[in-house]
Amino acid sequence: MASDRTAMPSIRASLLLACLALAPPAQANIFGTDNRRLITPADHLSAVGLIVCEGTTRRPTATLISVNNRRTSDLIISVAHAFLTRENKPLTSCAFWPEGQADAAVPVVLSILGTHKPTSDWNNDWSVARLTHALPARYQPLSVLNLSNDEALTARAEGEKFMLAGHNGETGPMMLADQCGPRPKINADINRFDPRAYNHDCDMMPGWSGGPFMLTRGHIRYVTAVNATELNALVTRAGEAYDGAYNANTAVRIDGTFLDTINRFAREQPATPY
Repeated sequence: MASDRTAMPSIRASLLLACLALAPPAQANIFGTDNRRLITPADHLSAVGLIVCEGTTRRPTATLISVNNRRTSDLIISVAHAFLTRENKPLTSCAFWPEGQADAAVPVVLSILGTHKPTSDWNNDWSVARLTHALPARYQPLSVLNLSNDEALTARAEGEKFMLAGHNGETGPMMLADQCGPRPKINADINRFDPRAYNHDCDMMPGWSGGPFMLTRGHIRYVTAVNATELNALVTRAGEAYDGAYNANTAVRIDGTFLDTINRFAREQPATPY
């Protein structure tokens, strides 16, 4: 069962997200120059893939994860709306496609959602899911890291590397925005006083929901959040610059119940690998 905790988003936020559910795939949220590029083998992001469910054409992004240096590649994290219809009804027969490859698909056996109403409770828009079995060793899971808003801003100011992975629209290929990071919140932002989400300036568009917001530290790549919204997509199209009068992109941080759920799944008996 998913927890359905109550948040207090503004009416404006609910309307924006409701409109985003209908946004055409041409829309994007670009900050300055569009620096999205294809993921290559040199990026070592085999952990990133798609969630594909029956009954929908949407294919959100998800990530294989490891916890406390333990290989738990039978676990993926994404957004809650990856497993819900636009009317917030549960989707069934879902699978994870690593690197977006259908021939490597593994079914999802169980998913825990942070909310069943992501359009009105979007700062709890996260999910943790277990696969029926672990993927082969060539798919390397990413570690998770609880990093506060202040810690993330300090890390960027000190030159540490952030990036976001995802894909455009409902098709591949997998892509990366790697010239970006967390942004300070301003009073006009709808999540100004909510610590559960980062604001960020990574270039993206629909399809990047659930994508890992990552930090590279000490040669280890950590997932610190899952990409949730592209609130500026209502007014910005691919190749156009971000309009600062609107809200920044957001990513739901891995902490609280989200992190507790990951750790609980990691303690359970892992799936049998190939």
